Amino acid sequence: MLQFPVGVHDVRAFWDEAPRRFGEQTGTDLFIGRHAYGHFAALGFTDITLDYVIVDTLRVPRETFATILEAWRDGYVEPIAEFHALHARGGGGVLRSHDRDIRDPARYAVWFVPVIGAACRASDRTP
Repeated sequence: MLQFPVGVHDVRAFWDEAPRRFGEQTGTDLFIGRHAYGHFAALGFTDITLDYVIVDTLRVPRETFATILEAWRDGYVEPIAEFHALHARGGGGVLRSHDRDIRDPARYAVWFVPVIGAACRASDRTP
């Protein structure tokens, strides 16, 4: 989950809507981190843990963080534009605003990266 300050673009609307639409059109679950626990439980895994790596403008060099999102923008701006009118009109503006927010020392941004772990069922283990 990505969180940015409110600015020129409504990034909250973008991150709620764009992944949902893109995922529906491509058959991809872009909210997999939110659904991973349920998938693991349904598969019978035990001792499930879900932790988060915090990537933010206090713990990670701003340039590193911004470069990650620039790569996303470069790779996804055209495919997202096919499914999300707001993004198409902005020509990647929402994702460009992320770069500016991250690089601005007066602003804060955070990415919660889910990391899931579990043990398999004893019956599924091979000797």
